[in-house]
Amino acid sequence: MKKLFIVSTIILASALTFEAYAQSFMIKDKSGIGPKIGYYKAVDAGEGTMFIGAQTRMRGKFIGFELTAEYRGEQKYTATGGDFTVKQVPVTASLMTFIPVTSNFNPYALAGLGAYYTFYDYDGGFINPGDDSEVKVGYHLGFGADLPLHVAAAALNIDYRYLFLQGNDDLADKEFSGNVISAGLTFYF
Repeated sequence: MKKLFIVSTIILASALTFEAYAQSFMIKDKSGIGPKIGYYKAVDAGEGTMFIGAQTRMRGKFIGFELTAEYRGEQKYTATGGDFTVKQVPVTASLMTFIPVTSNFNPYALAGLGAYYTFYDYDGGFINPGDDSEVKVGYHLGFGADLPLHVAAAALNIDYRYLFLQGNDDLADKEFSGNVISAGLTFYF
């Protein structure tokens, strides 16, 4: 019985010490910046595309805010007037709600808006082949997780977003909405 009491006490003390140590790494009331990479596939695109970008995050224990700028490479589309490719430079803002399950796993839900600088390159067959550009406004919903690293107040974040975005007015039948999977590394200060 005495051994059981000693072992239980050691386990409880270790757990309390570890939790106090882990709490010191909890990311809350901090801001950070870092790189972001990902993959985007629009519903009507022939193939998806990789993207790179930068993000800044400000977060409390439960609520956070993210601002990102990205460059998305070409996606190819086929239309009745010919083929065309689309490149985008999205600038987005997201409101995030965190659920701090543990100090090293913080899932979140997010919703946001973005300005999508869209560049079109029309191939033969269109009345006015060549290049065109426009700015579209879209919104997104998603979820993800922050995985705090116990080094230098950094966190790996991985998320999924569904992007709601209309196509060019001349190409109303083409859907630019789609799936976005991304990963980022945020250095908090």
